[in-house]
Amino acid sequence: MGGIGTDAGGHSITRVGDVIYGMDNLVARWVAKRIPSYQVSPGSRAIGIAKGDDLVAGVVYERWNGVHIEASIAAERGSAWASRSALFAMFYYPFVTLNCEAISVLVPASNLESMNLATKLGFEPEALIKYAAHDGSTLVVLKQFREQCRWLRHGQGKQRASAPRSAGDGAS
Repeated sequence: MGGIGTDAGGHSITRVGDVIYGMDNLVARWVAKRIPSYQVSPGSRAIGIAKGDDLVAGVVYERWNGVHIEASIAAERGSAWASRSALFAMFYYPFVTLNCEAISVLVPASNLESMNLATKLGFEPEALIKYAAHDGSTLVVLKQFREQCRWLRHGQGKQRASAPRSAGDGAS
C-alpha cells in the first residue's frame, strides 16, 4: 500500500495502484459534479480511481443500514478506469468490509450510458420509479447481491491481502 499522507482533518490517505482511499469529501464532490442533481449525503464514504495525478472515476457509498448500501458511480468519458483491481476495490468495501448483502444504484432510464455501465458491472433492474429522475424520466433502481458479484472473485490472493479495511478513516 502506498500511504500518501493525510487530509486537512488528519485522516489517512492511501493509494493502492490506481485506487485512492481516504479522500471521501474530494471524491464525493467530484462525483456530484458529474451526476445531475446528485447531492452527497453526510457521512458518505468514497473511493477514487486515478490515472497519474488525475481522478478519472469515483464511487460514493451512502445510506448503509447494516445489510444494504447505495452507491453512486461517475467516470470521465473515455478513461480506462475499470481495471479488475479498481472493480475489486469498488465491491470489496461494501461486500467484505461492511458485510453488505446488496448494493443499489439509481439510474435515470434516459441515461443509456450509465444503464449500460451498471448492467456490465453486474447490477440488475429491481424497480422502476416513474417521473423520479432529474429529467422527469423513470428512475431505475438496480441491485447487485454479494453472492452474485463476479468482481470479488478477481481479487483473490494478492489484492485481497492488500485491500484496506475501510474506504476512509473518520468522518467525511
